[in-house]
Amino acid sequence: MIEKYYPKISVVIPSYNQGCFLEETIKSILNQKYPKIELIIIDGKSEDNTINVIRDYSDSIDYFISEKDSGQANALNKGFAVATGDICSYLNSDEIYLDNRLWKISNQY
Repeated sequence: MIEKYYPKISVVIPSYNQGCFLEETIKSILNQKYPKIELIIIDGKSEDNTINVIRDYSDSIDYFISEKDSGQANALNKGFAVATGDICSYLNSDEIYLDNRLWKISNQY
């Protein structure tokens, strides 16, 4: 029997003081139930509850850093530099993926 190949999908989340939205964003990725997700969060040294949200989901986060940066583009560059996925994407920290989105991306790959 041939095992189906699932490409690894890296999702980079740039964030700064978005703790009130971040949990919903993370859940929208994890609820995809896609078997090979690499979750990367690049935080710009938030001063809200972002770190608490990160702690709550630390088992599901592959890479996290919180340090001053020069904006969203800089955070994305940091995230993509460590991403190891076959497919790389990003999702802002106040957005969500709709159901089955990662499966649809994988099927197109």
